[in-house]
Amino acid sequence: MTSYPNGSPRPEPAEPPRPGRRWKAGLAALVVVFVALASYDLISGGTAPGPAAARTAAEATPRATAEATPRATAAASARATAAASARSTTPVPSPGASVISGPAPSAVAASLLAVASATAYGPDGTSDGDHPNLAPGIINRGDGQAWHSSWYASPEFGNLQSGTGLLLDMGETVNLSRVQLVLGTPAGADVQVRVGNMSLPDDMAVAASASDVGGTVQLRVNTAASAQYVLIWFTRLPPDSPGKYRVSVYSATVYGTKRTLFAAPGIKSSSKLDAIRSYSITICS
Repeated sequence: MTSYPNGSPRPEPAEPPRPGRRWKAGLAALVVVFVALASYDLISGGTAPGPAAARTAAEATPRATAEATPRATAAASARATAAASARSTTPVPSPGASVISGPAPSAVAASLLAVASATAYGPDGTSDGDHPNLAPGIINRGDGQAWHSSWYASPEFGNLQSGTGLLLDMGETVNLSRVQLVLGTPAGADVQVRVGNMSLPDDMAVAASASDVGGTVQLRVNTAASAQYVLIWFTRLPPDSPGKYRVSVYSATVYGTKRTLFAAPGIKSSSKLDAIRSYSITICS
């Protein structure tokens, strides 16, 4: 039996802590944290973008789509417009008709102009035109009876002359826009539109031309062409029958605007005076 001083047991001293055990516990905790962080980085970096990257991608995708869609739509619209424009501007001649393109028409609306007279015209002028009695019937939309040239043994007039045609007198100086001819068929005629203020061949300039035509022919003339006389001049003849060549004209109509002394109502007086002065200079020259 153990006896204790003062009659009570003496407590035994506690075992001092061991430093090695605490250090091992801390190291284990650090290893666990490092492994957890490494695993999170590996998973988040290799499989899916983080929240910020996901937001950026989500914001960029609609913006890229919104930018790409108008460009694609605009490109498709441009292609469709170009195709429609090509279809609308490409002339499609009807059987027996020829459509001739020339300079762009003037911004001023052209109207049908009355022709004062028509005369058969040859290399020496009105003195040697073919079938002069038939020429007046082709003006002002025609009377249904065609004027026709004499027949020749070749398209080049049998090498006897340079051409044949019709001289249209407008009665006054007009601004020409286009000339419409209704010819016979088949095609094969070469034709010029010459204009001038004198009816002499050397004083008439070529304003439009067409080759190998027949049927309805539209000839747009230079927008600056102003003249009193319009010469329809054929330099090559179409076939008419075996071994014979000649051209037939059913009607010749002229479109343009008349030249007037006064400007339109509402224009200032100074503009009217300028128009009168310009017209006077033109007439005197």
